[in-house]
Amino acid sequence: MHFKRILSFLFLVPLSLSQLHASEEVSQRIINGTKSDSDSWPFMVALVSKNRDINSGQFCGASFIGERYILTAAHCVAGKKGQDLDAVVGISDLVQADAGQHRYSVKEVYVHEGYAGVSTGNDIAILELENDVNYTAVTLADQYLRNNLSAGEPLTVMGWGDQAQGRDDYLFKSELYQVTVPLVEQSLCPDIIRNEDNAFCAGFVSGGYDSCQGDSGGPIVVASAGGFDQLGIVSWGEGCAEAGNYGVYANVSHFTDWIAGKTQGLSFHQLEHVGAKTAGLYTHSFSISNTTGQTIHTSGAAVTGSSGVITANSCAELRANESCVITVRYTVSTFDFEKVAVSLLTDHPQISHVAVALSYVGSEVASGSVSNAVRIVNTNVYSSSNSWIGNSNTLKSPVLNDNEFAQVIITGLSVGSLSFDMNVSTEENYDYLNVYVNGSFDSRFSGIESKSVGVNLPRNSNTVVFEYKKDRFTTGGHDRVIISNLTHSVDGQSVIPDGQPVIPDGNAVERSSSGSGGAINWFYLVALGLLTWVRRRFI
Repeated sequence: MHFKRILSFLFLVPLSLSQLHASEEVSQRIINGTKSDSDSWPFMVALVSKNRDINSGQFCGASFIGERYILTAAHCVAGKKGQDLDAVVGISDLVQADAGQHRYSVKEVYVHEGYAGVSTGNDIAILELENDVNYTAVTLADQYLRNNLSAGEPLTVMGWGDQAQGRDDYLFKSELYQVTVPLVEQSLCPDIIRNEDNAFCAGFVSGGYDSCQGDSGGPIVVASAGGFDQLGIVSWGEGCAEAGNYGVYANVSHFTDWIAGKTQGLSFHQLEHVGAKTAGLYTHSFSISNTTGQTIHTSGAAVTGSSGVITANSCAELRANESCVITVRYTVSTFDFEKVAVSLLTDHPQISHVAVALSYVGSEVASGSVSNAVRIVNTNVYSSSNSWIGNSNTLKSPVLNDNEFAQVIITGLSVGSLSFDMNVSTEENYDYLNVYVNGSFDSRFSGIESKSVGVNLPRNSNTVVFEYKKDRFTTGGHDRVIISNLTHSVDGQSVIPDGQPVIPDGNAVERSSSGSGGAINWFYLVALGLLTWVRRRFI
């Protein structure tokens, strides 16, 4: 299988942080398409990582659906907060002179509550901008239109994704491209969506034309009396434009009610990562704002996870243009990723319920040797019960038994990037070094690898977790992971322990979409059936 729209790991279980060890998730390009006219698709949106250049930071597509709302794929934004990304609306060339004037901050991210990985469906998300914007909105197809389309109906998909047809070749351009592919009879789609209504497939049995990495989240449209209606969202596929393998798209009309519910004006943080927490009791408050124009009453508030209980709730009656708060108390007692979730029902005819959650990583304060090895000012360092070994500016993994893991957690990293030298000598495709940024999976390494790596830090305060994890079955390899020369950079300048900036030496390199993604052990995941090729681009 090959990623489509953007390379990203697909979790085949619900994407709660406590389950990230069970499996890891994956995202697609325009193959053999043509360059779009600058004004052909005014509703097109590029999703860009915060604090990155628009062209190099674009990782997914999306569509503008009106007011302050953006429609995209869940796998593009699962685990992210608004402060992690921007939306660039209504341009066709990512390097055009006025591109920055079309760039907007994302306020909130709403991932479908039933999303558990692209191959299981519900690959849809809504982004809420800070304010309404004035652009042409795409019309969303309804169930009547979808049900009356015949196999072979020409559909058009567009994006800034990879244009190289080979699985190991990559070619990204700044201009928007489009390609026309036929709707496929549902019975011919991949087995996992054949009997489902939440996705459909499109393409030629002979291959040759398709979307691919970097196109994930973008629209696929069908001609209508009013112009074009968005029929689907670029989701995943096995390879790109390969014979016998069709592209898979989330079926927009299946989610009409869900989209309506998320665009009524109720605003909240769906998921908040609160970093490392040592054992003990904590409280957290969730805020919900009502801009729907009417009073909303809620009931049935419930909390799950970490022995959580609701200690205060002012949301029973939420008046228009006001906010309310729900406070929970929870217990941290384990060393791992955990989650606390709150749900409540509403009397709004289009918003049946609201679900909010926080995630954290249970830990303990790291030893002095580990903290000294990190040597980054204004940060705190934590570890799991199986602690790494610190020496000078080097971290070395401990000796682990099968099915054990060891974590180093660095919190308080300001916006910028974190680079490090990584040396892995493990049982390839079984034992891994996993890297998480703000609770979301970022990259992984296995086998014999030695390289410099960089990760983007989009928030004012970021948390990075280095986790060495052994599989539960087999023992082999040297079982060693070494991380050294951790360097925090802000605005292109590195910060050394005394707090003074230095010019980067060029040794640290960020992950790029131009490579094959050596951080990901494709063959192991494919063998286990855990990898689906989503069409999201690595940057």
